[in-house]
Amino acid sequence: MRESTDCIESALQSDSSEEKLLAMRVLENPHAWQRWEVEHSGLMRRVAVDGFRRTQAAFLKRAAMQLIERKALFEYLRENRIRSEMRRRIFAFFHPALSYDHAVIGEHAAYLRKACSYLCASHVGWNVVRDPGFLDPMEHYEQVYREYFQLFCEANFAENAAGQAALLPLLKQQLEECRAAVMNRADSSKRLLRDAELRRATGDTMRLRTLASRAG
Repeated sequence: MRESTDCIESALQSDSSEEKLLAMRVLENPHAWQRWEVEHSGLMRRVAVDGFRRTQAAFLKRAAMQLIERKALFEYLRENRIRSEMRRRIFAFFHPALSYDHAVIGEHAAYLRKACSYLCASHVGWNVVRDPGFLDPMEHYEQVYREYFQLFCEANFAENAAGQAALLPLLKQQLEECRAAVMNRADSSKRLLRDAELRRATGDTMRLRTLASRAG
């Protein structure tokens, strides 16, 4: 936990504007900081309960992937500038018991906590545990999960989304392979090289148009 709190404080001096803003938003609000401490200490306690380094690394990597998934909703809405009716449909789906305004406020607060915890988990995973799964394999998992989450939202909530749901099983399979690569050091390099080759642009390929028009 000490490594994590030091990581948040160090993020205030980070070259990354996103990391700096995350740390500022959590540290400037006593209630947000207290809630983050409670949640994150619980996460770290589950990791530290087993004394074996390999088991601790496995728990930490699973926790990091869960944090990637939990912060994906806010990142999708922000990066794709989802507005109007599609935004309301998404919040109604993920927060059916809350009003729209309360859901937006709660999701933003949860994003700040989960993003800070992911920052700390990544720091502990690489700088303390020294597990290579927290470098390229974890970054690749995050990239594929974002693609999966975007396609899920556009297939289920966007207009004129016919046919997109058919691509979800393929991305879900890629996610399972990425998850295995994160958890299995020996397998990660081979999978990453294969995926990089599949994604590499060639003279016979071109960037595809956006899968669906986004709500204004």
